[in-house]
Amino acid sequence: METEKIGIVTVLYKSEAVLEDFFRTLNEQSYKYFILYIIDNKSPDNSLEKSKELAKHSWFETQFIENNDNYGVAKGNNQGIEAALKDNCDYVLLSNNDVVLQADTIEKLYLGLKEMKATLAVPKIYYYGTNKIWAVGGIWNYLRGGTVHLGLLEEDCGQWDKSTITSYAPTCFMLIMSSVFDRVGIMDESYFIYYDDTDFVWRATKEHTEKLVYIHKSKLWHKESISTGGYGSDLCIYYTHRNSIYFVQKHFSLFHRLIVYGFFIIHYLFRKTITMTASKRAIVYKAYKDAIRMCCALK
Repeated sequence: METEKIGIVTVLYKSEAVLEDFFRTLNEQSYKYFILYIIDNKSPDNSLEKSKELAKHSWFETQFIENNDNYGVAKGNNQGIEAALKDNCDYVLLSNNDVVLQADTIEKLYLGLKEMKATLAVPKIYYYGTNKIWAVGGIWNYLRGGTVHLGLLEEDCGQWDKSTITSYAPTCFMLIMSSVFDRVGIMDESYFIYYDDTDFVWRATKEHTEKLVYIHKSKLWHKESISTGGYGSDLCIYYTHRNSIYFVQKHFSLFHRLIVYGFFIIHYLFRKTITMTASKRAIVYKAYKDAIRMCCALK
């Protein structure tokens, strides 16, 4: 089984609190043929130092890339992808470090991908400490210009216990055949954070013919939004609003863009911003203005 090498790529930023569980469960993996690539985006806490200390007590090889600034998740992932490809890894596993794995998470994901003859695969993901589902793959929401996680907030009663092709999934834990990057390219660094994975999966499954599958036997738990402050944070509000416009402009037809922009005007500018504080509204308006500038730069 273990004839193919996996390069696990994870980006550090305010990750100190989650690293012990991340390293501990990587150390327990039944699939042993992998290298961990840690990209530090000049994390303001002790993430890098803690990672280096934990790596000393791990059986697997760990390589570090230390940036002199926060370059964002997209560029950090690209640096790890390029390092893994340079080391001739057969697969790249993009992974958040706020995840807790079962001992066979990687093995089951790898075997499931091979069995289904896919090029990308994702596991069943739970909210940490619960039996509630965070994602079992996903679908595209064409009205909002975004995505929806399948199974979100459902108690797992076995209703998603069937591996299947899925049209979308977040890349917080995604196994990718290395040849995919030759065909699809790497992450669009313009996003910085949020929608970079949406853009990548769109290019893989919509503009190309890559097969993305959900593998139900592979499971993990996600400590959501540890480094970004959650969906209500200023960071999240700015980048999700800015990047949603950029994504739609980049990939949707003119007719479809007009539909989505109409929804944005009604939902966000007229309805949702009424419930926001003045400071939050200012962030949304700045995000939209910056998005327009980004869209104007598109060829």
